Amino acid sequence: MKYFASPFLHTIVVSEEHVALYNSLTLEVAFLEKSFLAQCRKGNEFISFDGESERIFSILEEISLLNKEGDDGYGLFHSYRKALEKPSINILYLLLTDSCNFRCKYCYFLANMDSSYHFSFMSEETAISAVDMFARCIQKSITEGHDDQQIVIYGGEPTINKKTLIAVLKYIVNIKHRGTLPSRVSITLNTNGTLLDEEILNACKETNVVVAISIDGPKEIHDQMRVYTSGRGTFDDVVRNYRKARSLGVKTGLCVTIDKHNLFELQNITHWISDDLKSKGVGFNILIDYKGDDSLSDREKYTKIVASQIIKCFIIARDNGLYEDRMMRRVKNFVEKTPVLSDCGGCGLQIVISPDGKIGVCQGFCGTKNFFVSESFETFNPEEHQYWKEWRKRSPLSMEECRECIALGNCGGGCPYNAFAEEGTIWALDKRFCIHAKTTTEFLIKDLWEKQKED
Repeated sequence: MKYFASPFLHTIVVSEEHVALYNSLTLEVAFLEKSFLAQCRKGNEFISFDGESERIFSILEEISLLNKEGDDGYGLFHSYRKALEKPSINILYLLLTDSCNFRCKYCYFLANMDSSYHFSFMSEETAISAVDMFARCIQKSITEGHDDQQIVIYGGEPTINKKTLIAVLKYIVNIKHRGTLPSRVSITLNTNGTLLDEEILNACKETNVVVAISIDGPKEIHDQMRVYTSGRGTFDDVVRNYRKARSLGVKTGLCVTIDKHNLFELQNITHWISDDLKSKGVGFNILIDYKGDDSLSDREKYTKIVASQIIKCFIIARDNGLYEDRMMRRVKNFVEKTPVLSDCGGCGLQIVISPDGKIGVCQGFCGTKNFFVSESFETFNPEEHQYWKEWRKRSPLSMEECRECIALGNCGGGCPYNAFAEEGTIWALDKRFCIHAKTTTEFLIKDLWEKQKED
C-alpha cells in the first residue's frame, strides 16, 4: 500500500526528538519521532518498512494526514468550497446611530467619514422592521441546523439613541414569546459604557443582553486614547457604570483595543481585568486601518508583537478562568476539528442596518455606504444579492495565496474591511490577521504537545 502526504500536510518541530504532522484543512494532528519520519518519508511519499510502520500509516490515513494512492486529498476541500456558494444569515447588526460621544484616537469608524457627513439616528419603526426581516431571513439557517443566531446592537454609540434601544429590546422579547424569533437568539450591546443608566441596564437584564464594554486598561492607559469630544478622559465613567451593571446582575464582557498605548502592558491588563474588575470575559481587538492613520510606522512589527502578546494573555486568562474571545474562537475550532470558513460575520452571514435604514454587508462601511443597498425590509433577500454572494466566497479556501498556509482551516481570513482599507479590495489579504493566525496555529499545536506530555 502506498501512502502520500496530504496536500494540506505541515510538519512542525515540537521538541528535539519529535515533530507534529498537521492537516491545515481538517485540523488533525499527530506527533511522531523525527527518526521514524526520516526513515519512512521520501519527499511526498511515505514508505513502510515493517508491520508497525504500516499500522501507523493506516492510522495517519484515517485522520487525513496521509492519502492512499489515487486519492488527491482534495475531496473535503471542494465540499467546503461548495458551502461558500450561498450566504446563510445568522447575525443582525443594528447601528442605532453613527454618532458617538467619544473621539477615540484610533477609531476607524468616525475617521472614515468626511467633514460633510450627517449623523443620523435609527427610528423605532426601522429597528422593529429590521428585526422582523432578520426573523424571516434566519428561517433557512435554522432549517439547516444552525443554532447560533445573534443580534448585535452597535453604533457609533448605541446608547445615545436610548429610546430606540429600549423599544427594540422590548420588541425582541415580545416576538420571542410569540415564537416569531427563536428564544435562543442572543443579544449583545456593544457600548463605550458611559451612558449606561439604570433604565438601560434593567432593560438589558430583563432581555438577557450581554453588555460588551470597551476599556483599554487602567486609567493612565485607557485615558490616553478613549476620550470625550472635549478631550477629557472617560475611564472613571466607564468603570463606574461597569460596576453598576455587575451590581444589577447584568451580563457583561470587556473589549480591549490594542494600540501603542497598551501594547506592552497587555499581560498586566489581563491580570487587572481578572483580579480587579472580576470580569469573566474579555476580547482583544487588533487595530483596524483607517484613512490617514500614521500612528504605527511599522505595522508588520506591531502585528508580530500583538500575536505574541495575545497568546501570553490567553495563557494568563486560561489559568485565571477568564474567557478571552479572540483566542478561544481559535481554540474551539482546533479542539473540535471544525475548519472556520470565515472569521467575520460580514462574509455572507450577517445583515447590517444603518441608522437611516439602508441594508449592508459590513458595519465598517457605514460612512461610505459601500456595499449597502436601499431595499424594502419586507422583500429583501440577502442570499440572492450579489454583495452577499461575493462576500460569502471571501474565505481562505477561495484565495490561492492561502492554499498552502498552515492556518488555512483555523483562520477565516480576518477582516475584509481591513483588506479593503489597505488594498482597495476585500479579496486582498488582511496581513495583520495573517500573522496572528499563523502564530496562533503553531502555538496551539505546540501547546497540545506540552499538554500531552503532562498527561
